Amino acid sequence: MTTVPALEDFCQYAQGAGFLAVDTEFVRTRTYYARLGLVQVQAAERTALIDPVVLVNEGGESAMAPLWQLFADADMTLVIHAGGEDYEILHQHMGKLPNAIFDTQIASAMLGDGDALGYAALVEQRLGVAIDKSQSRTDWMKRPLADEQLDYAAADVFYLQQLYPQLYELAGTQGKLELILQESAWQADKRAQTVPDEWQFLYFGNAWQCNAEQLSVLRELVAWRYQRARSSDLPLGFIAKDHTLLDLARQMPDSKNQLRQFKDLSPVTIKYAGDALLEVIARGRANGPLDIPLRRLTDLPNYKTMFNEIKQLAQNVANELGINVALIASRRQINDVLHWCWQIPPQAQAQLPLPDLFTSWRGAKLKQPIEQLLK
Repeated sequence: MTTVPALEDFCQYAQGAGFLAVDTEFVRTRTYYARLGLVQVQAAERTALIDPVVLVNEGGESAMAPLWQLFADADMTLVIHAGGEDYEILHQHMGKLPNAIFDTQIASAMLGDGDALGYAALVEQRLGVAIDKSQSRTDWMKRPLADEQLDYAAADVFYLQQLYPQLYELAGTQGKLELILQESAWQADKRAQTVPDEWQFLYFGNAWQCNAEQLSVLRELVAWRYQRARSSDLPLGFIAKDHTLLDLARQMPDSKNQLRQFKDLSPVTIKYAGDALLEVIARGRANGPLDIPLRRLTDLPNYKTMFNEIKQLAQNVANELGINVALIASRRQINDVLHWCWQIPPQAQAQLPLPDLFTSWRGAKLKQPIEQLLK
């Protein structure tokens, strides 16, 4: 679909569909922001492959507004499989999240199909259809798209529409519909959350290896990398890799000659951003030591005991809800909540998203017991 009249006609038709099966195709290999290459929608009997690359107005701006308005309709449910980055890119283009989401991967996991089944596996398991995934590595920004690519894209929503009624009915029968809807909404909300640049270092791997002065420098470096990646629309790793930032923070170079000693720091970065990088390091040193005693979680007293206690709390909730404990609290999620409670300072907590186990339906079940346990 490459014209505004065709898009408007489809959106008008889709208003009466009740729900929409939706998928997106995008490219994110050399950019910070994902490049939207295609939007697939199945509405009742019609399949639409909508081309955002071509659908622009005379001023070169996107002409996708009718679709975004359809997705934002308060009465419309979007059915998506493993939304993840789909939610992120929809939020980026719509400026908001869809009103209601049913994620079929979440549903299938909570209904006992197995954890995190891929779309092809779920379609084969529930519909007995084998999907050709040979086009999964397509460059969705390249035009024209081949018939094989378009067929592949259409299949991603054609069978999704057939899965939804099955899963919806089963969710109702098992009493899990509200839980699935809450989890789907929360997963989307999470993709729309942001962490202020000044606090990104708190989630930086191996930050615990820095002393107080080095940690102050690392805070500035991590914030600078995010700012430069966004302004240049480049992946974080193109600016500087994680281990390079950590080395810069620990060694604190003060000249371009010293910067050149870091073998994984791009010569392009040194040439065009070397002065700014040195200023960032100098600012971190000038700010003085950072009194946030980050340590490796596994080295903290009572870590293993508290981890196992929280895991048991999650198991109790899993037994109550009749779902796998892995859907309640993963190892990472337990570590995140311990990190939050033990190492995130109050002034940062006031500006940061809560850890997973303290939000949505998980928080309603686990937040108070975990806080009491850790006290």
